[in-house]
Amino acid sequence: MRWLGLHLRARRVPMAAAVVVGVIALIWISWPVFSDGQTINTRMISVTVMLAVVAIGTTLSGADDALDHTAAVSWPTRRAAHLLLSAAAVIGLLLVTTLTDARFEPLGVVARNTAGLLGLTALGAVLLGAALSWIAPLVWTIVAIMPWMGPSGQLRMQLGAWLIQPAGTSAATVCATLLAVAGLVAYTVRGCPLRPAAETLPHD
Repeated sequence: MRWLGLHLRARRVPMAAAVVVGVIALIWISWPVFSDGQTINTRMISVTVMLAVVAIGTTLSGADDALDHTAAVSWPTRRAAHLLLSAAAVIGLLLVTTLTDARFEPLGVVARNTAGLLGLTALGAVLLGAALSWIAPLVWTIVAIMPWMGPSGQLRMQLGAWLIQPAGTSAATVCATLLAVAGLVAYTVRGCPLRPAAETLPHD
């Protein structure tokens, strides 16, 4: 299993995992201090998930882009597993809090927002590279949590602010599902773009 440890370190997974756990723990611990309710609201769920997937975005490519595209390794399988395990880890960490008073719920919102934002991050990685994969999830989340955005019966609002719609909102679920599937397929098949050699060479 030595290769697995090397692979995880090359992709900065330990650092990203620490950030994900730290963000979730910080918001979980601080929520009762700043709120009268125990259930963490949809806006804060969205912010928490966004910060988690931004950290995960840094792990979507390694130091050597050429190696990530070599035919000697089944990279599509590894890339798909990387995304799916990342989604499961974030959802699992958020659901652990349901054993406590302060909790991230409902499950439908947690799963929908994690899948959609991670898919959006993967699309960003495919188009712009892992270093810039944070742009799309950050911008969409900021727009969605604005005070004038909220649950709505209007289709355009349900799509634009899908992150803060109630669980079971069909348009929001479809939007998140499309982002999740598109990101998974695109990243699995293509991976991140090759960077110029000068950007991947070690610096003195």
